[in-house]
Amino acid sequence: MGSRRLFKQTTELLRSFDSKRVVISSQLEELIASHCAFKAAIVAADEREDIARRDHRSRRILNFGHTIGHALETVTNYRRFRHGEAVGHGIMVAGELSKNLGLLDQSELESLSQGVKLCGPLPSASDLDVKAIANATMLDKKSAGGHIQWVLLERIGRARIVDGKEISPLVVRQSIHDALGKSGAGH
Repeated sequence: MGSRRLFKQTTELLRSFDSKRVVISSQLEELIASHCAFKAAIVAADEREDIARRDHRSRRILNFGHTIGHALETVTNYRRFRHGEAVGHGIMVAGELSKNLGLLDQSELESLSQGVKLCGPLPSASDLDVKAIANATMLDKKSAGGHIQWVLLERIGRARIVDGKEISPLVVRQSIHDALGKSGAGH
């Protein structure tokens, strides 16, 4: 299931890939099946995406990285990033925000960053307007009661839903700035 173990298996497999050619193997098939089983278990346990749920098994955890990812797509008119690239940046912002709120250790953030890098380089986003990105998050379709429901991390494999009203807008903007600045510097 979704865990540190699944993350480790995924990053180990990604490290072994030749960037020019992916070889179908039983190991890759098993890993894909494990990811599908994780997602299916989450969806089955929270079919209607209960907005009252804030636990680590809420269906909303499947939106990890998407709040900022969608905001990046919005501010760039869907022309600059592929969806996965925007979500990759969003994952890094969510990780940075988790660290800045004291939920996630720096070493965990570094592991997350390495995992994202293994998926391929992200196009630079360091030139984008942080305030515009933060404002675009308010359009997120997953907000509840006018507040973003951030999917953050306590550790790799353990998500946490945090209501945006509990987070200072300054911390959000700083996290966006820091994460996108790092991604623009080759991270």
